[in-house]
Amino acid sequence: MKLAISPTLPGLGAGDIAQLCRQAEAIGYSEAWIAEVAGPESFATAAAIAAATEDMTIGTAVVPATTRTPALLAMAAATVSQVAGGRRFSLGIGASSELIVSQWHGQSFDRPLRWVRETVEATRAALAGQRDYAGQLVTMGKFSLTAPAPGPIDLYVGALNPAMLRVAGAVGDGVCLNLMAPEVVGRQLVEIEAGAQKAGRALPDDFGVMARLHIVVNDDVDEARQIIRAAFGPYFAQPVYNRFLGWCGFSEAAEAIAAAFAAGDRNGVAAALSDEVVDAVALVGPLGRVKDRLVEYADAGIGTAALNAIAPSGEAVLAALRSLL
Repeated sequence: MKLAISPTLPGLGAGDIAQLCRQAEAIGYSEAWIAEVAGPESFATAAAIAAATEDMTIGTAVVPATTRTPALLAMAAATVSQVAGGRRFSLGIGASSELIVSQWHGQSFDRPLRWVRETVEATRAALAGQRDYAGQLVTMGKFSLTAPAPGPIDLYVGALNPAMLRVAGAVGDGVCLNLMAPEVVGRQLVEIEAGAQKAGRALPDDFGVMARLHIVVNDDVDEARQIIRAAFGPYFAQPVYNRFLGWCGFSEAAEAIAAAFAAGDRNGVAAALSDEVVDAVALVGPLGRVKDRLVEYADAGIGTAALNAIAPSGEAVLAALRSLL
């Protein structure tokens, strides 16, 4: 299993992230995966990282399918490839959440499976020089990249639940996973394979299995758990993540989170993330404990662990990343 950097420190700008990735490359990290929520925009940040590093490969994990057209996604990915001098770029595309898509961006969150599938297909067509794509939801006509990508671009699918995992198997070059226990990975891989088989496709040997892993290295396990509760309680209140938590075997916690969120009880949302749930979806505690968990993810089938080391500063993030090597 390869270790990658995936920093999301609040308040850290694109330039700071690029410099953090440069420092991470110097100590041995060869990949960076960028998460997009409400901070720095993915493609601008990817280009900044490309300019700041020598050989680091870069991916997005993930950008929403509905907030950019396939033509724009192809243009953006090709631009990053150009800045990176043809280094491999992995474009992760997912449904995101109803909050982000509908409320923040004012776009439809209806039929997310179809949106993701068609966006991946249309973006791949544009990158390959095809001018037209006609899907049920996504269309592209008479488009042509005037400055194609000089290097390879892989299209990953961000997936949590079974149906989207099957989409990843049907159309993806890889999958971006998030917030799951090692014990769940095997079930996810089964769904990916099922999606490939239904599409009449054999998964390639180099099909990528990347997971963003959220880490708090802290000798005080309870304090580390509280950091995860504060950061990810609101995630699990969103319907797609809430359903995923239930599918992972924590239906009582999912129901309690949804009820607390509906009542406007933020503390209740955090409290519903029990120690068992936190320990399942994140890597928390002393360094040895976190390293043991990394081994579990490797054994489960994760090919690339994109580490979101949660710490109070960029220097502390780098120190945690160094210790995990």
